[in-house]
Amino acid sequence: MRRGFLLRSVERLLDPDENLVGVVFMWSRHPWMMPFAGCAFVGLVTVTGAAGIAEWSVRLGLGAVGATLAAVSTTQYRVLAHTTRSLVLCRAGRIRQVATGIIERLPDDVTITRLGTTMVTSEWMLAKVRYTVPRNFGQAMEAACHR
Repeated sequence: MRRGFLLRSVERLLDPDENLVGVVFMWSRHPWMMPFAGCAFVGLVTVTGAAGIAEWSVRLGLGAVGATLAAVSTTQYRVLAHTTRSLVLCRAGRIRQVATGIIERLPDDVTITRLGTTMVTSEWMLAKVRYTVPRNFGQAMEAACHR
């Protein structure tokens, strides 16, 4: 059902004479995500201590919430649409797997390289940006790679 929402959201953005071959939902994280999340954690633990919250479990919990929000805010969600004309890179929603707008139509000579695979995700390099792709979109990414 989620894949159907994603497909319809991409089809809505394409030109009328363009057909969708496949879609890939993916994300990339900013290189400074870990230091940013760490600073948010330390900052919130310090602020809650200065605010008079004595329980360490509450301080650490609020620090973890801050670190999670910092990590999520540095994540960019994208949809790669493989169409009959080209590859189209789209912005994706943060909450649902939907395409919200076209960023660019990638050139025909764009390189897509697999960097590694785990049981849950795979890492890909697309136009000098490292993306994480969920396992259920791996075949669509392979098809886009060998277009």
